[in-house]
Amino acid sequence: MFDMINMMPSNEIHHLYIDESGAPSLNHRDKNYTICGVIVRPYQANKLKIKADQIKFKYWNDTHIPFHSIDIGKQKNDFLILKNPVTQRNFLMDLYGFLSTGSYRCIIVSVDKAKAQQQGWDAKKVRNEAIDTLLGFFISFLSQYGLPGQITIESSGGQDINFYKRYTVFLSKGFPSLGLSHEDVKSFLTSISFVQKNNHDIETQIADLFAYPATRQFLHDEGTKTIIPGSYENKMNNILKTKLIQIRGQKSIKRLP
Repeated sequence: MFDMINMMPSNEIHHLYIDESGAPSLNHRDKNYTICGVIVRPYQANKLKIKADQIKFKYWNDTHIPFHSIDIGKQKNDFLILKNPVTQRNFLMDLYGFLSTGSYRCIIVSVDKAKAQQQGWDAKKVRNEAIDTLLGFFISFLSQYGLPGQITIESSGGQDINFYKRYTVFLSKGFPSLGLSHEDVKSFLTSISFVQKNNHDIETQIADLFAYPATRQFLHDEGTKTIIPGSYENKMNNILKTKLIQIRGQKSIKRLP
Protein backbone atom coordinates (compact mmCIF):
# COMPACT_ATOMS: atom_id res chain seq x y z
CA MET A 1 0.00 0.00 0.00
CA PHE A 2 1.11 3.54 -0.70
CA ASP A 3 2.73 5.23 2.29
CA MET A 4 2.33 9.02 2.28
CA ILE A 5 4.97 9.45 4.94
CA ASN A 6 7.91 7.95 3.05
CA MET A 7 6.36 7.75 -0.43
CA MET A 8 6.89 4.01 -0.59
CA PRO A 9 4.77 0.86 -0.03
CA SER A 10 4.36 -0.28 3.57
CA ASN A 11 1.84 -2.14 5.71
CA GLU A 12 3.63 -1.29 8.94
CA ILE A 13 1.44 0.08 11.73
CA HIS A 14 1.02 3.87 11.69
CA HIS A 15 0.74 5.44 15.14
CA LEU A 16 -1.30 8.58 15.80
CA TYR A 17 -0.08 10.60 18.79
CA ILE A 18 -2.43 13.30 20.08
CA ASP A 19 -1.93 16.42 22.17
CA GLU A 20 -4.35 19.20 23.18
CA SER A 21 -4.01 22.98 23.43
CA GLY A 22 -6.62 24.80 25.48
CA ALA A 23 -9.68 23.08 26.93
CA PRO A 24 -13.23 22.27 25.73
CA SER A 25 -14.80 24.24 28.62
CA LEU A 26 -16.56 27.38 27.40
CA ASN A 27 -15.44 29.13 30.60
CA HIS A 28 -11.75 28.40 30.07
CA ARG A 29 -9.57 31.49 29.54
CA ASP A 30 -8.44 30.18 26.15
CA LYS A 31 -11.30 30.68 23.68
CA ASN A 32 -9.86 28.06 21.35
CA TYR A 33 -9.59 24.31 21.70
CA THR A 34 -7.05 22.72 19.38
CA ILE A 35 -5.90 19.13 19.04
CA CYS A 36 -2.97 18.03 16.95
CA GLY A 37 -2.20 14.52 15.77
CA VAL A 38 1.21 13.32 14.64
CA ILE A 39 1.43 10.17 12.50
CA VAL A 40 4.61 8.09 12.57
CA ARG A 41 5.83 4.54 12.18
CA PRO A 42 7.93 2.96 14.98
CA TYR A 43 11.32 3.17 13.27
CA GLN A 44 10.63 6.79 12.32
CA ALA A 45 9.76 7.61 15.93
CA ASN A 46 13.11 6.24 17.07
CA LYS A 47 14.96 8.46 14.59
CA LEU A 48 12.95 11.48 15.73
CA LYS A 49 13.83 10.80 19.36
CA ILE A 50 17.54 10.50 18.61
CA LYS A 51 17.59 13.82 16.74
CA ALA A 52 15.52 15.58 19.40
CA ASP A 53 17.74 14.24 22.19
CA GLN A 54 20.81 15.56 20.37
CA ILE A 55 19.31 19.06 20.35
CA LYS A 56 18.30 18.86 24.01
CA PHE A 57 21.70 17.65 25.11
CA LYS A 58 23.39 20.39 23.07
CA TYR A 59 21.55 23.18 24.92
CA TRP A 60 20.77 21.66 28.36
CA ASN A 61 23.08 18.65 28.76
CA ASP A 62 19.83 16.86 29.51
CA THR A 63 17.55 14.86 27.20
CA HIS A 64 14.52 15.13 29.52
CA ILE A 65 13.62 18.72 28.62
CA PRO A 66 10.24 18.57 26.81
CA PHE A 67 9.72 20.79 23.80
CA HIS A 68 6.79 23.02 24.79
CA SER A 69 5.62 25.47 22.16
CA ILE A 70 4.24 28.21 24.42
CA ASP A 71 7.37 28.17 26.57
CA ILE A 72 9.53 28.44 23.45
CA GLY A 73 7.44 31.25 22.01
CA LYS A 74 7.39 33.18 25.30
CA GLN A 75 10.97 32.25 26.32
CA LYS A 76 10.05 31.04 29.79
CA ASN A 77 10.78 28.12 32.14
CA ASP A 78 13.46 25.89 30.57
CA PHE A 79 13.51 28.18 27.56
CA LEU A 80 14.68 31.27 29.41
CA ILE A 81 18.00 30.56 27.69
CA LEU A 82 16.40 31.82 24.47
CA LYS A 83 16.53 35.35 25.80
CA ASN A 84 20.16 35.24 24.67
CA PRO A 85 19.91 36.24 20.97
CA VAL A 86 22.72 33.93 19.84
CA THR A 87 21.31 30.94 21.73
CA GLN A 88 17.83 31.70 20.42
CA ARG A 89 18.99 31.88 16.82
CA ASN A 90 21.00 28.67 17.02
CA PHE A 91 18.32 26.73 18.89
CA LEU A 92 15.53 27.75 16.52
CA MET A 93 17.66 26.85 13.51
CA ASP A 94 18.18 23.39 15.01
CA LEU A 95 14.49 23.05 15.91
CA TYR A 96 13.27 24.14 12.47
CA GLY A 97 15.73 21.79 10.82
CA PHE A 98 14.59 18.89 13.01
CA LEU A 99 10.91 19.52 12.31
CA SER A 100 11.42 20.15 8.59
CA THR A 101 13.39 16.98 7.87
CA GLY A 102 11.68 14.56 10.27
CA SER A 103 9.54 11.75 8.84
CA TYR A 104 6.04 12.29 10.23
CA ARG A 105 2.72 13.81 9.16
CA CYS A 106 0.18 15.99 11.00
CA ILE A 107 -3.54 16.52 11.53
CA ILE A 108 -4.90 19.72 13.08
CA VAL A 109 -8.44 20.41 14.34
CA SER A 110 -9.33 23.64 16.15
CA VAL A 111 -12.60 24.93 17.61
CA ASP A 112 -13.52 28.61 17.88
CA LYS A 113 -15.45 28.28 21.13
CA ALA A 114 -17.13 31.70 20.85
CA LYS A 115 -18.71 30.71 17.53
CA ALA A 116 -19.47 27.25 18.87
CA GLN A 117 -21.33 28.73 21.84
CA GLN A 118 -23.35 30.98 19.50
CA GLN A 119 -24.47 27.83 17.69
CA GLY A 120 -25.55 26.20 20.94
CA TRP A 121 -22.55 23.95 21.49
CA ASP A 122 -21.61 23.02 25.03
CA ALA A 123 -18.22 21.77 26.23
CA LYS A 124 -19.15 18.17 25.47
CA LYS A 125 -20.00 18.98 21.86
CA VAL A 126 -16.84 21.08 21.45
CA ARG A 127 -14.75 18.15 22.61
CA ASN A 128 -16.65 15.47 20.68
CA GLU A 129 -16.70 17.38 17.38
CA ALA A 130 -12.96 18.04 17.61
CA ILE A 131 -12.12 14.44 18.48
CA ASP A 132 -14.45 12.99 15.86
CA THR A 133 -12.98 15.22 13.15
CA LEU A 134 -9.43 14.27 14.09
CA LEU A 135 -10.19 10.55 14.27
CA GLY A 136 -12.16 10.86 11.04
CA PHE A 137 -9.08 12.24 9.29
CA PHE A 138 -6.97 9.38 10.65
CA ILE A 139 -9.45 6.67 9.71
CA SER A 140 -9.77 8.19 6.22
CA PHE A 141 -6.00 8.13 5.87
CA LEU A 142 -5.76 4.49 6.98
CA SER A 143 -8.64 3.34 4.77
CA GLN A 144 -7.37 5.25 1.73
CA TYR A 145 -4.11 3.28 1.78
CA GLY A 146 -5.23 0.11 3.54
CA LEU A 147 -2.99 0.67 6.56
CA PRO A 148 -3.28 -0.54 10.16
CA GLY A 149 -3.18 2.17 12.83
CA GLN A 150 -2.96 2.70 16.57
CA ILE A 151 -3.77 5.75 18.70
CA THR A 152 -1.64 7.02 21.58
CA ILE A 153 -2.78 9.91 23.79
CA GLU A 154 -0.84 11.76 26.48
CA SER A 155 -2.78 11.13 29.67
CA SER A 156 -4.55 14.21 31.02
CA GLY A 157 -6.87 12.87 33.68
CA GLY A 158 -10.57 13.26 32.91
CA GLN A 159 -10.10 13.83 29.18
CA ASP A 160 -8.83 10.29 28.62
CA ILE A 161 -12.25 8.67 28.90
CA ASN A 162 -13.65 11.12 26.34
CA PHE A 163 -11.14 10.08 23.69
CA TYR A 164 -11.83 6.44 24.49
CA LYS A 165 -15.60 6.92 24.19
CA ARG A 166 -15.33 8.57 20.78
CA TYR A 167 -12.95 5.81 19.67
CA THR A 168 -15.52 3.16 20.64
CA VAL A 169 -18.24 5.01 18.72
CA PHE A 170 -16.29 4.51 15.49
CA LEU A 171 -15.62 0.88 16.38
CA SER A 172 -19.31 0.21 16.98
CA LYS A 173 -20.92 2.35 14.26
CA GLY A 174 -18.26 2.45 11.57
CA PHE A 175 -17.71 5.45 9.31
CA PRO A 176 -20.87 5.66 7.14
CA SER A 177 -19.74 8.72 5.14
CA LEU A 178 -16.83 6.68 3.81
CA GLY A 179 -18.88 3.52 3.42
CA LEU A 180 -16.94 1.81 6.23
CA SER A 181 -18.68 -0.68 8.50
CA HIS A 182 -17.69 -1.17 12.13
CA GLU A 183 -15.79 -4.26 11.00
CA ASP A 184 -13.88 -2.18 8.45
CA VAL A 185 -12.90 0.36 11.08
CA LYS A 186 -11.78 -2.39 13.46
CA SER A 187 -9.51 -3.76 10.75
CA PHE A 188 -7.77 -0.36 10.49
CA LEU A 189 -7.82 0.86 14.09
CA THR A 190 -6.20 -1.83 16.18
CA SER A 191 -5.85 -0.15 19.60
CA ILE A 192 -5.84 2.99 21.72
CA SER A 193 -3.45 3.64 24.62
CA PHE A 194 -2.66 6.38 27.12
CA VAL A 195 0.83 7.44 28.20
CA GLN A 196 2.07 9.66 31.00
CA LYS A 197 3.74 13.03 30.41
CA ASN A 198 6.92 11.74 32.02
CA ASN A 199 7.29 9.30 29.12
CA HIS A 200 8.68 12.30 27.21
CA ASP A 201 7.39 10.90 23.90
CA ILE A 202 8.80 13.09 21.14
CA GLU A 203 5.68 12.47 19.04
CA THR A 204 3.38 14.17 21.54
CA GLN A 205 5.96 16.95 21.93
CA ILE A 206 5.81 17.56 18.18
CA ALA A 207 2.01 17.65 18.42
CA ASP A 208 2.33 20.24 21.20
CA LEU A 209 4.81 22.27 19.15
CA PHE A 210 2.33 22.68 16.30
CA ALA A 211 -0.95 23.08 18.21
CA TYR A 212 -0.14 26.54 19.58
CA PRO A 213 1.16 28.18 16.34
CA ALA A 214 -1.65 26.54 14.35
CA THR A 215 -4.18 28.18 16.66
CA ARG A 216 -2.45 31.52 16.18
CA GLN A 217 -2.61 31.04 12.40
CA PHE A 218 -6.37 30.48 12.54
CA LEU A 219 -6.74 33.69 14.58
CA HIS A 220 -4.52 35.55 12.13
CA ASP A 221 -6.60 34.35 9.18
CA GLU A 222 -9.77 35.41 11.01
CA GLY A 223 -8.34 38.88 11.66
CA THR A 224 -8.24 38.74 15.46
CA LYS A 225 -4.47 38.24 15.91
CA THR A 226 -1.43 39.15 13.85
CA ILE A 227 1.45 36.86 13.00
CA ILE A 228 4.61 38.75 12.11
CA PRO A 229 6.42 37.47 9.00
CA GLY A 230 9.58 35.64 10.04
CA SER A 231 8.36 35.12 13.62
CA TYR A 232 8.46 31.79 15.48
CA GLU A 233 4.74 31.22 14.82
CA ASN A 234 5.12 32.09 11.14
CA LYS A 235 8.02 29.70 10.60
CA MET A 236 6.35 26.90 12.54
CA ASN A 237 3.21 27.20 10.44
CA ASN A 238 5.24 27.18 7.24
CA ILE A 239 6.73 23.86 8.35
CA LEU A 240 3.30 22.55 9.37
CA LYS A 241 1.94 23.20 5.88
CA THR A 242 4.48 20.76 4.47
CA LYS A 243 3.55 18.06 7.01
CA LEU A 244 -0.24 17.92 6.64
CA ILE A 245 -1.50 14.71 5.11
CA GLN A 246 -3.66 14.80 1.99
CA ILE A 247 -6.81 12.71 2.20
CA ARG A 248 -8.78 12.38 -1.02
CA GLY A 249 -7.58 15.81 -2.10
CA GLN A 250 -8.30 17.46 1.25
CA LYS A 251 -5.64 18.74 3.66
CA SER A 252 -5.94 17.42 7.21
CA ILE A 253 -6.53 20.77 8.91
CA LYS A 254 -9.91 22.11 9.96
CA ARG A 255 -11.42 24.97 11.96
CA LEU A 256 -14.78 24.33 13.64
CA PRO A 257 -17.66 25.06 13.71
